[in-house]
Amino acid sequence: VLAKNFFQSEMLQKGNMMELALLRTLVAREFYEENKTLAKERIFRSKETRAIKNTIDLAMVDYEEAIGVGDVEALFFSSNQALTTAQKDIYKLLFNKISLCTPLNHEVAQDVLRELNREDAANELMDIAFKMSNGELTSLHKLVEFIDRREEDFLPSLKIKFESVDIDELLKKNELEFRWKINIPTLAALIPGVNGGQLIVGAARPNTGKTSSHAFLCAGENGFLHQGAKVMVLANEETTNRVSARYLTASCDMTLKGIRNNREKAMQFFYPIRDNLSVVDATDWDLDRMERAVKQYNPDILIADMADKFQPEGTYTAHHEKLKATYIRLRIIAKQYKCAIFAMSQLSAEAEGKVFVDMSMLEGSKTGKASEADILFCITKTPMIEGQREEDSSERHWLVLKNKLNGKHGRIVTMFDPETATYRA
Repeated sequence: VLAKNFFQSEMLQKGNMMELALLRTLVAREFYEENKTLAKERIFRSKETRAIKNTIDLAMVDYEEAIGVGDVEALFFSSNQALTTAQKDIYKLLFNKISLCTPLNHEVAQDVLRELNREDAANELMDIAFKMSNGELTSLHKLVEFIDRREEDFLPSLKIKFESVDIDELLKKNELEFRWKINIPTLAALIPGVNGGQLIVGAARPNTGKTSSHAFLCAGENGFLHQGAKVMVLANEETTNRVSARYLTASCDMTLKGIRNNREKAMQFFYPIRDNLSVVDATDWDLDRMERAVKQYNPDILIADMADKFQPEGTYTAHHEKLKATYIRLRIIAKQYKCAIFAMSQLSAEAEGKVFVDMSMLEGSKTGKASEADILFCITKTPMIEGQREEDSSERHWLVLKNKLNGKHGRIVTMFDPETATYRA
């Protein structure tokens, strides 16, 4: 019982100190004028703090000049001369505490006022519900009036940062400079590079070289890792050892057998980039876990392979709506944490055997993936011709279907070596 009473006393004292800090902040005329609709007298719990708040209200109406805590105290005692000695001592103590309080940050104080108003609204709503259950209220008019009156209390505080529209500033921000350069020269003619905050969607049919594509862009000669980028690969389709092996062979431009036979040479290529590469088994990860990983490890480039398998929360009536929600969230994560996200996915069966594909052939998606992407590229291969080819063609076609960075689109033909996960212009 003693512990319970002590806890309640502590909570009451903390609440009282918060109210005193709010009163100290409300003495500033600028803050008062901006928030007087939120700073309702009834949100203050004790009759003493409500009485002081009432004096602040009167002072703000009667005087145009700035006022201080001492002014409020003088006005209060001149207007309440019938107070007993004990009551005067209580108010003197409160005014002393208010004068010693540091004014709250104005944004923090505004949020506190909103929360107090919501708490007060909840209490009023419970009172209305109680009266309805007892038959004291027989219509919904009181409830409708309550909603109209209280709706403002539940709107989020509005803090807008307007972008500069200065000509020099706009030209500077839109210069086509890319932090992470593309290491395939012919492809770089269409996509010179990428920056943090961008969502790059890549798609291909199975057995085309999709995983090898991001392995080469990151670990291949002059790739992102060699440029100093921190790369995190979230693999939820292939095993991590197979994905890591592609990064190893791409960095060395050697097969695994060649690396076994010449470890020292391989180490010269791979060791300089090894510490900046993180490969993670992300099987069964959702988007929340992905975001936590990005926030904690702060990669410059995130590879989501396969992006479609990172699921969002909520219930969706159709699969394409769920996919769109995934890609919207990926774009938000990219912008919020200033990393470039490569979202790898599949092309649908409609694209099988075709060199030229379009956005409608992205598996499971109508326009959701394409609409969110800054860059959309697809990789296709030259189809086998019966009687002329016994093996898959090594030609790989990079089709840039969407490019918000510089508006360039087109097809680039490269030669792909699956044993080394490398692409040649």
